Amino acid sequence: MIDQGRLSPMQSGLVARPHLFLLEALSTVSGGQAVLVSLAAHLKEHYSLSALLPGEGPLAQALRQHDTRCYFAPLGSYTLVRKTVTDMLNYAVRFPWLTLFTWRLIRRDRVDLVYANSARTFTWGTLAAALAGRPVLWHHHSLLADRKTLALLQFIGRWRTVRRVIAVSEMAAAQFPSLKNKIVVIPTGVDTELFRPDPAARTRIRTELGLSSGAFAVGMVGDLIPLKGQHTLLEAAQTDSSGARYLVIGSARPGDDESNAYAARLHQMAGHNVIFTGRREDLPAVLNALDLLVIASTTETGPLVLLEALACGVPVVSTPVGRAPELLPPETLFPINDAAALADRLRFWRSDSLRLQAAKSAARTLAEEQLRLEHFHLRVRAEVERILLQVT
Repeated sequence: MIDQGRLSPMQSGLVARPHLFLLEALSTVSGGQAVLVSLAAHLKEHYSLSALLPGEGPLAQALRQHDTRCYFAPLGSYTLVRKTVTDMLNYAVRFPWLTLFTWRLIRRDRVDLVYANSARTFTWGTLAAALAGRPVLWHHHSLLADRKTLALLQFIGRWRTVRRVIAVSEMAAAQFPSLKNKIVVIPTGVDTELFRPDPAARTRIRTELGLSSGAFAVGMVGDLIPLKGQHTLLEAAQTDSSGARYLVIGSARPGDDESNAYAARLHQMAGHNVIFTGRREDLPAVLNALDLLVIASTTETGPLVLLEALACGVPVVSTPVGRAPELLPPETLFPINDAAALADRLRFWRSDSLRLQAAKSAARTLAEEQLRLEHFHLRVRAEVERILLQVT
């Protein structure tokens, strides 16, 4: 259940620093978890860090690289959007144990601030923090469709224990109208040094995937879950006889029946022009191999891959979700679940190489001028410092 992790001298007790306890509901690294890893890289210079995760996996491995001590507790499996009766029963059974387990860790490790990075951790994480007499900060990355969950979080969010709610977008913040005095919108940034145009990586990945240098490559990045909308891309691909290739970058969530069933459906839909790459750890290189990134989500607050693609100089075609309407020109947007409209957008960009090249340059410029990660880190740390000053 407990992993000692790799401790720096600071964490070993030679120098006392405020202790942040990170809560996350997934063991893999997708959008919100990637944000947590980037924050850990910044926050480790100022605080001692530990984390409670559902199990071993890529997230624990990444956090350990940033001197974060990891604990593990199985959180249970729940459907992604609308909660079923089974979900509610499972949650009711696990809730008391999770709360007490978390409370013991907070007390034993003398945690100064609980940092809940996932909506699935807000309830039991907040109750555990309240029992231990410690403040909690919520980092809200998603849009919640279940009204029962929203009502519960609105109620718990009013507790004094919840000192601040960081929302990644105005849409995310709007879900909690009763918490306006606690919410601050801090859009996520992107590491423009890690995610950058890289012609050598483009050639390497295309060779690996069997793509010719002149092939037009369209890709989607994300877990294979219904709200990401990979089926819309594959429907558009079915109508394309141009020779373009379509990359589905990501995999089903381990142990998630809904995600695995959706992944099986996608494989059944795929034609000869579709490549499933699985989850990739070399995302900057893979993005460079694309000519266009598609976001076909039905609901999003970000997503992070939008920023990452722009930083790599890859134009994005997207549904009007999250920050896409704010960051992208109108001609790149298409309606949710509208495969025909997506196919039209792809033809528009594929038909004019000069227009596409200009869009690539504009994407990189936008990332460098408006989306740098450093500003995001400083704003988040300022909120952490504000809470710590209130409780000292």
